[in-house]
Amino acid sequence: MLRQLAVRFVPLTAAIALAVCIVPGVVAADPETAHSYEHHGDAHGAGGAHAAGPPIEFTADLALWSAIVFVVFLLVLKKAAWGPLIEGLDKREAGIRSAIAQAEENQRKSQALLSEYEGKLRDAEKTVAEMVAEAKRDAERTSQDIVTKAQAEVEAMRNRAKDDIQQARDTALSEVFSSVNRQVAMATERVLGRAITDGDQERLIQEALSEI
Repeated sequence: MLRQLAVRFVPLTAAIALAVCIVPGVVAADPETAHSYEHHGDAHGAGGAHAAGPPIEFTADLALWSAIVFVVFLLVLKKAAWGPLIEGLDKREAGIRSAIAQAEENQRKSQALLSEYEGKLRDAEKTVAEMVAEAKRDAERTSQDIVTKAQAEVEAMRNRAKDDIQQARDTALSEVFSSVNRQVAMATERVLGRAITDGDQERLIQEALSEI
């Protein structure tokens, strides 16, 4: 961009320099004509009219020297100004390109870091979600274990109560039967007038139960 501007600027400078060199070549035609026109202009000026300037023409030798000076000027300009100017513009353009490339590289690195941090953030969120879910599952398992254990304890207590009731019932029945046996034996002995054996006692009990 800067180089293109410089390329456009140099022809414009050369054209201005050429015009400056050639303008002196445009002079009056000859002194006598110029002097005549001066007197003629003075006469008309006294009468209130506008004076006309002398005619101009191109002087060849002065134009030649002007062209030579212009060429020399271009050579000096190319050697003293054009080269350093282009070199400076190239360095400046290279610096700008380097700065742009560095900025793009920094942007790329920043984007990569941002992507990396976003990935780590997603992983952390996933890990936290998994930990929360695992904690919920542990709490549910613990709660279920507590409920199951409580139910087992209740069932065990119920079974023990049933066993205790059955045992108490059996004990009570055994005591009742023993008492009945003694009463029956005593009554039978009074009726029969003799002591009865265990066989007689068992037979009497069975007969009483069969009648019931």
